[in-house]
Amino acid sequence: MSGIRSLIKRYFPYDVFRKYQWEIARGIYDSLSSGKIALIEAPTGVGKTASALAASLAYAEESGVKVLFLIRTKNEAQAPIRELRRLRDRGVDIDYVIIRNRPDMCCMVSTRKLPYEEFLEECRFLRSSDECPYYSNIRRVDVNSLMLHIMDNTGSINEYVSSLCALNVCPYEVSRMYLDRAKIGIMTYYYIFSINKPESINIDVKNSVLIIDEAHNLPDAISGLNTINLPLASVIASIAEVKKLIDDEELKNRVLRILRGLQTYMVKLSRILEEETMVSLELGDVLQFFEDFQAIKDAYYEIIKKKRSAGVPIPYTPLSRLLDFHKAVLNKVSGFSVFLARDEQGVSLVYKCVDPSVVSSSVINDANGVVLMSGTLPPKDYVVSMLGINRDVVEYRIGFRDYVKSENYEVLVYDGITTRYVERDEEEYAKIADVLSRIYQAYTLDKAILSIFPSYVVLKAVRKYLSPGVKYVMELGSTSIDDLIRDLRSNRRKLIMAVAGGKLVEGVEYRLGTENLLGLIIIIGVPYPEPNDYLDDIMEILAARLNDRRMAWELTYQWPAIVRIKQAVGRAFRSEDDKALIVLMDRRFREMRLAKIFEDYFGKYVIVDEKELINEIKNFTPR
Repeated sequence: MSGIRSLIKRYFPYDVFRKYQWEIARGIYDSLSSGKIALIEAPTGVGKTASALAASLAYAEESGVKVLFLIRTKNEAQAPIRELRRLRDRGVDIDYVIIRNRPDMCCMVSTRKLPYEEFLEECRFLRSSDECPYYSNIRRVDVNSLMLHIMDNTGSINEYVSSLCALNVCPYEVSRMYLDRAKIGIMTYYYIFSINKPESINIDVKNSVLIIDEAHNLPDAISGLNTINLPLASVIASIAEVKKLIDDEELKNRVLRILRGLQTYMVKLSRILEEETMVSLELGDVLQFFEDFQAIKDAYYEIIKKKRSAGVPIPYTPLSRLLDFHKAVLNKVSGFSVFLARDEQGVSLVYKCVDPSVVSSSVINDANGVVLMSGTLPPKDYVVSMLGINRDVVEYRIGFRDYVKSENYEVLVYDGITTRYVERDEEEYAKIADVLSRIYQAYTLDKAILSIFPSYVVLKAVRKYLSPGVKYVMELGSTSIDDLIRDLRSNRRKLIMAVAGGKLVEGVEYRLGTENLLGLIIIIGVPYPEPNDYLDDIMEILAARLNDRRMAWELTYQWPAIVRIKQAVGRAFRSEDDKALIVLMDRRFREMRLAKIFEDYFGKYVIVDEKELINEIKNFTPR
């Protein structure tokens, strides 16, 4: 026992274990040593990352395996980087690398702004023609000594990339090369769970421990990673290019017949999407448009050839989207289906993974060791079913109330509004904005307010009705958590308007040093996923595997909303001493199934009217 503790303690980045950290580390170590998969659920702030790294590195020292820390978003890399930097500062030499996608690690600013497919084409061209100085310089540097310098002098992923760029080498290629030597690789799910990835690195999963952070996202992330889209806009753009660049009249007519048929089909079906975001299609109905697909291939190569001969630096054509889509659907992989979907970019044909286990099962079951951890881990049956796990599983779960003291928070339920889809209208949006504005005016703490909306559509609709005096920060595609924290340095008292499950909610910390920047969390509406054929397909898979249709519905539709709410609340509690007020705004929080879940989770659940809500916020003083 003392030998195991001292081994784990060697890789622990702090002098002492906080509450629950040793139990988590020992549980993970025992699971890895016995070949079992560890499911770890613990509230944000417990210190799961430090415990998981210590246990995994201790096990890796004994077994000689590599540790791969897998994240969904760039923000989530900060926690393992911080703990590894502390270990190195304590004299423990842990070699690690960070691997993001090529555009995120590119030093050439003009190039990395290109659309992804065009970026990859440009990157290949610059490397093959020896016109990328950062790539060429790798042959003239000692990668090992260079990486030792980087690990000792960077504390974030942005610093990591910019430091390598300052040394005039390609961060992506250097990291890929150093991965063989490194004890730890920090990378996104993409490199492990994507089956059609255009970027790849050499990873031996059988000799690796996978620490999968924010694992509640993994099934949905796998589906997203293995989705191929064919936008209507790409079909229309292809028609224009074929008309302009194909000289052979017979070939031109063959290709235009396919493209116009596909365009007509998608436009006609798009009328169905007025009520739904995604509808299922028959694969055969889609494949009929690709019967003469050789014509598309011939046109693609003809256009690329003509662009190259004209000196176009990036010989890209939207016809490549059709080639990729056709290649994917021809595979007819079990667990995939075809849909027509609508999003902010328009209508698309979507070949989507509806059963993540077809991708994850071989990875998770073949890996030397697996740790699935989250502050809001779904039930074991869901995890096992959706990921196709056939190994023994050990659970270690710590509840919110086990960690956060009851005197450090209050939970108020305001039932004067709703974001229920059938009840949304401008009057309801204005009402939500009015309540938010009154809350902001009544709020007295010198801390930020984090408000969480069920969707970007609702967020934008509410924002336009906010009172002029409300100082807010709205989540946009360009919003950076680093920029937001810097903004809060000068003015804490701001309303942060974020989307449930978005980049300002999951895997981020609102702290300056040890200071908690949040004093109030407002959940606006219940962030249920909108029903569609894709989610119904997932529900059918779960119903068959669990033999329980009611549970399948709850896991498909209700559980994601609960997870998003818990994740949002967790932003305010990064240590057991943090204090905050929690407001749940929607009359559906009074419904029995939700009320029971959150009463059990928080242990307190006070329903208030608008006057009581404002008074409670005005008088809230963390004890």
